[in-house]
Amino acid sequence: MFEKLISSKNEVSIRCGNDEIRGVITNYYSAFQLLKISNIMIPLELIEQIEVLEPKSSSTALSKISRGSLRLVTRERLSNQV
Repeated sequence: MFEKLISSKNEVSIRCGNDEIRGVITNYYSAFQLLKISNIMIPLELIEQIEVLEPKSSSTALSKISRGSLRLVTRERLSNQV
């Protein structure tokens, strides 16, 4: 999941409790369960939600991916949305 976010270079918003960090995820250290965003290392256990801020295509839809207690929220564009 994180490799796709790193390679797409989309801006994300990461929520950890009352804090929100915006930036591009540059590294994922699986051995240490850490994400690096805007030169800040964040333990995965503290992340409540990751939201992709930049859309990929044409019409907007909201999709969520759950991974344990971690949620990934993306805004995707759908061409055939009613």
